[in-house]
Amino acid sequence: MRDYLVTETVFQGRRFMAAAFYEGMRLMNLRVRPREEESCVGQIRTGFVADRVGNIGGVFVQSGREKFFISSFPKDADPGHIVFLVTRDALGNKSPTGTLALELAGRYAVVRQKPRGLSFSGRLSGEEKRILRKWLEGFDARGLGILVRTNAGRAEKKVFLEELAGLAARFSGILEEAGTAGNGKILYRPDPFYVEELDRTRELPDRILTDLPDAFPLLVQKKQLSAELCFYGRENRALTLPELYGLPRELEKLTGRAAWLKSGAYLVIEKTEAFVSIDVNSGKCGKGRIPEETYRKINLEAAEEAVRQIMLRNLSGMILIDFINLKSRDHREELVNVMKKLVRRDPLRMDVIDLTPLGIMEIVRQKGEKSLAERLGLSDQEARRG
Repeated sequence: MRDYLVTETVFQGRRFMAAAFYEGMRLMNLRVRPREEESCVGQIRTGFVADRVGNIGGVFVQSGREKFFISSFPKDADPGHIVFLVTRDALGNKSPTGTLALELAGRYAVVRQKPRGLSFSGRLSGEEKRILRKWLEGFDARGLGILVRTNAGRAEKKVFLEELAGLAARFSGILEEAGTAGNGKILYRPDPFYVEELDRTRELPDRILTDLPDAFPLLVQKKQLSAELCFYGRENRALTLPELYGLPRELEKLTGRAAWLKSGAYLVIEKTEAFVSIDVNSGKCGKGRIPEETYRKINLEAAEEAVRQIMLRNLSGMILIDFINLKSRDHREELVNVMKKLVRRDPLRMDVIDLTPLGIMEIVRQKGEKSLAERLGLSDQEARRG
């Protein structure tokens, strides 16, 4: 049973909105937001150039009361009327960022101004691309570019085309409104993060559960996903929804350095300025009669847990996993192949680069939003520890 929870929980005295996927009561993916925080990522806004950063060709755009940094600004763009997409919230002393590459994303596709034409996710098979391309014959894209996402490989034709038509119509309306909108106008606000998460996931839930009256109506619109939608009333319940699924305890574990495995081995996760390191330790797991076979099993177990921890903690950039060294070339190749399959679970792009002779695997994960530690408001020192 795959469950999706939308709830509120407490961490170190602060209240957080949480969206969590569970498989058989095991937490597999998690996003949190401070209850009082409103993200502006995904908004399409208007503004004007307030300052230029000449050495890198960037500009600061004033939009309402806020300034957004855009790193690449064309010389022929109108500095007095800019329409941009917010790509990152403010982080510490860093300003929020934006891009002139406007787009709208759905579960199955992304529509955008440029580049025009049709493109496909690299994770779609050749046969899936052929079928989807045929579905799109004669489709009116309204002069927009279309990127077909991985999830489209499992879509029904009618649902896919209806979503795409809706995205194209909405985007065309936004662009039309942008032409006459004044400064600081928010032309588009994305769905709340817990609704967006249902579009990002590859494995749809069997059940959607929430105990939040304000979230329930927004989740109703996702009923076409064929998941059972349940409201978990708080009256006469021995446990709250977060307590029932052990979410507060999970948050405490995810802010620590160690992650234990069933075998007795464990991972040590460290976040530095340059990269994330994950060290695999045999711990309480004995060598057994055949050490090589024991280490092989520990590494395979560690690989699965490492991917889970990366997703849960939302770690990104360069990630180095120091596995227990294996003598067998076949075992090393097996580890790489298993890891390549595991990273496909991630809604974000995660690539396995290499495994060195000493057992260090290099992985690169797409940079998205803030890490879990940053979302929880931990200090820099605590955040570096993961």
